[in-house]
Amino acid sequence: MEIVEKIADMVDLLAVCVLLAGLVISVISTLKHVRRIDAPLIETATGEVLCRFRISLGRWLLVALEVLIVSDILHSIAHRTLQEVAFLAGIVVIRTTLSYFLDLEIERMERRQSVSVANEDPLR
Repeated sequence: MEIVEKIADMVDLLAVCVLLAGLVISVISTLKHVRRIDAPLIETATGEVLCRFRISLGRWLLVALEVLIVSDILHSIAHRTLQEVAFLAGIVVIRTTLSYFLDLEIERMERRQSVSVANEDPLR
């Protein structure tokens, strides 16, 4: 069972790496987009750019949450006491709920962004 615990710890580390990579990629992508926009900084920080950043970061958060759920399952294999399994099951339920509502929020923001882009497109 020590091997399973070490694998679960490595999966935890992977989740941290996914979060950090997602943050860096989202920030870089947002900064590149800001450089392309010819608008005052306050407008870019509160409008489409912020929405794009939230969508990008939200997607990475979803991936990290799913990796953490895998880690929780591995931890539950390593710790077979009823109390440990119940505790980890609670964490999985919380993370799954967070994933569900985060996914809904990302979809809502993507729809809002596509409507905004469609309204600004003079060819439509």
